[in-house]
Amino acid sequence: MWGQISKIADRLDANFGDDGSGRDDQSSQISASAEPSERSDTIPSHGEVEDDDGWGEDDDFGEDFDFDEEEEEPCSDVGGKTSETENPSLSEIEPAVSGASTPATETAYQPKQTTKLEQQDDIEPQKAHVPPPPPPPPPLPPSLKIPPPPPPPPPPLPQTPDASNMGTIITVSAPGKALVAGGYLVLEQPNPGLVLAASGCRFHTSITFRPPHTSQVSTVIGASINAAWSSIPLDIYSPQFDKVFSYYLSYSMNGDQNVPESVLELQPRKAPHEPNKFVERSLLLSLGYLRQSLGPKAFHERLHPMNSNGGRVALAIKLRADNDFYSQIAALKDRGLDLTPSNLAALEPFLPCPKDATGKLVVNKTGMGSSAALVTSLVGALLTFFGAISISEPTGDVVKQQEGLRLAHNLAQISHCYAQGKVGSGFDVSAAVYGSHVYTRFSKTIIHPFLESLSSANEGEALQLTGTLSRDLVRLVDDSDRAWDCTVHPVALPPGLELLMADVCGGSESPSMARKILDWKRSKRRTGFMDDYYWKDLKRVNAKIARLLTTTFKEQTFLDGLERDGPVILSTRTAEQWKKPMPSSWHEFEGSSWDVALKLLDLRMSILEARQNLKGMGNAASVPVEPDEQSLLANETMKLPGVVAAGVPGAGGYDALFVVYVEGPKTNDGSSDHVRDSICSLWKRISEENSATTVCPLSVRASGIDSGLLASDVEW
Repeated sequence: MWGQISKIADRLDANFGDDGSGRDDQSSQISASAEPSERSDTIPSHGEVEDDDGWGEDDDFGEDFDFDEEEEEPCSDVGGKTSETENPSLSEIEPAVSGASTPATETAYQPKQTTKLEQQDDIEPQKAHVPPPPPPPPPLPPSLKIPPPPPPPPPPLPQTPDASNMGTIITVSAPGKALVAGGYLVLEQPNPGLVLAASGCRFHTSITFRPPHTSQVSTVIGASINAAWSSIPLDIYSPQFDKVFSYYLSYSMNGDQNVPESVLELQPRKAPHEPNKFVERSLLLSLGYLRQSLGPKAFHERLHPMNSNGGRVALAIKLRADNDFYSQIAALKDRGLDLTPSNLAALEPFLPCPKDATGKLVVNKTGMGSSAALVTSLVGALLTFFGAISISEPTGDVVKQQEGLRLAHNLAQISHCYAQGKVGSGFDVSAAVYGSHVYTRFSKTIIHPFLESLSSANEGEALQLTGTLSRDLVRLVDDSDRAWDCTVHPVALPPGLELLMADVCGGSESPSMARKILDWKRSKRRTGFMDDYYWKDLKRVNAKIARLLTTTFKEQTFLDGLERDGPVILSTRTAEQWKKPMPSSWHEFEGSSWDVALKLLDLRMSILEARQNLKGMGNAASVPVEPDEQSLLANETMKLPGVVAAGVPGAGGYDALFVVYVEGPKTNDGSSDHVRDSICSLWKRISEENSATTVCPLSVRASGIDSGLLASDVEW
């Protein structure tokens, strides 16, 4: 058996990179393609027709994988623009997304009365009353010499809120991600995607009350605020993008649930205004959900807890992203530092994005899912700030915390899809909420009709929610009828295995690669040795990768063997050497170094198969899913001792690489290890030898279970 596995691995290593020609012979050498059980999901969503594999004519991968042209625009986040065994059943991957509903209260609706704002500063602090001077004292006898009375005190300055008395600060963070297996196929139910959350790469949202950002005379942009409503200034601080977004949040105080008129609006209050869909649409839906779910009175009381010293306060939100979300190659080079994880980790936190000679922001993403992490942290922070969920007590009520995560997940998914303008797979938002896991997507029909109604109701600068949409939103988020059918099965790399990500700067991205894949999939995919070969084999191999991580790598004998032999034996040998016979004492029992190596080689061969299928699919569609440059980088990395596998994450492209490796002996005071150091040295040499490609290792590692949406200790 071992000889057969070795021969299979040798052929995979020798044949990888082939363009797909002559697949009849090569594919039969890899494995027999075991087709998984098919599930036909018909989604009759507003004229959208799906073909027999579950994808509709309007499906678009785009921003699901952070590589579409909209994701590459500057400031797209907060800057103002964007085997050999049969396919296993996934029934054991249990859904972790379920819960109960929260009923809404219905009261009478009051008609809306609108007046224009006066041309004065609505948020200017009120001026204090200046008392009249005191009357002159009565004349004194000349014999009494009393010094003249002191002059009256100067009139007090206009009162402003005391920032130190604004209440507590709540900060919530959400991680970035790497989709290690399931690219493209995760868009189709019930195909799994293995997504690893990133430790050290998190988006942080802080919320508190502060004085309004500006005291200059200002009015809303667009329609006037309803004079019968309550309102509060709302400021979004984005220091890394050198911007502050200012709005008015206004809302009806009536419990009008089922009315077609607007009950909550978000309007810019400062011109010129640069719209940001991910921020604004997440704000609109989160605040609209909270007003409807809590009731207008409780919502209002949380927004107006004080009016300190007679001045008006603003709801202040600060957004900050860890450095690994954005390329720091230029920052390291400017400081004369080598491109190493330790140097990257030593940079000051939350570095601002650089600007070019014209002052325009230069934003290069690393493909870690910044938009999904932003939306999830913002939604989670607002729900926590208003007391709708609790995620800040690790030893608290587990059931209550899971219910909070479920609500945050549903609301963040709706917000992210609304910002994107389409219903994506949702794996990146799911990772931001739940951390590392095996994911299968939700049905599009769950939220698609709501998003269509919401989009038709919002045109122009102002964003609004009607009473009817607010009611529908609460029903969707609370999910009383258990419509959400996505599944989340927590998973983690076992102790002794680690993740390393690379920021790759080289090549030219094709902005329409996802659309080209879809076009090919609809009309030209019958290019393998059998019908739909690439898709069917990817389904099988992706499910196998998920099973290895969720079952095989959790066996105690494997964990014990990896802990014992990983640093001293496996990390010092290449995968080619793992295939060769070892001393008998090393493989006389289950969990021996050879037994552990066999299971690691199973993962290695599965990832190689997935890569080969993705590359063949990309070549057939004339799309660089795994460009030759990335193949060379991944293959060279896989030759190093201790490396299990390397590949391009998500939908592929030029900008990122992932590596799974066996941890070696610790170095650099425990912050690194020999295998990690050797990978970084290789990438440094490749960067020096090829001026067209720069490879910068990120400082992130793989997060474990329960590493998703968390309370953060980051201060304002």
